[in-house]
Amino acid sequence: MRNAEFGKHLSKLRQEANLTIRELALRAKVPHSLIAGLQAGNRRVGEYQARKIGLALDLVGAALDTFILSAVNTCTEKVLQEAKDYPSTFLNMVAKQLRLAGILPQDLTNFQIIGDSSKHVLKLYLQDGSSAQLSSILTTA
Repeated sequence: MRNAEFGKHLSKLRQEANLTIRELALRAKVPHSLIAGLQAGNRRVGEYQARKIGLALDLVGAALDTFILSAVNTCTEKVLQEAKDYPSTFLNMVAKQLRLAGILPQDLTNFQIIGDSSKHVLKLYLQDGSSAQLSSILTTA
């Protein structure tokens, strides 16, 4: 999500939670100017602040993960803390797989994480109105 798209998403979630900007900011323990700036598409937020805001919106599980990943995508430091220890070649393989499938960064308009701790589906929404899915099943031997 780009800044403006994330701002609209945040605004929608805040309104659905029946919270004002100030109420959400108080719950998240962040400045209300951050919430207002994010909604306007003028501010960026990292993982730590995004998690606080998502939890203040009562998001859990895949909804919280999707919210954080969407928020971090607007930030200059786009890799989650938990992912930083993995080799960059491994992380770059996802992007390579998307490119090989003909999906370029500018083609993505949104995404959604579906699944539980053992199986995940990343649903990708594309510019042309179509969608694609990236599935992962992790088994250990």
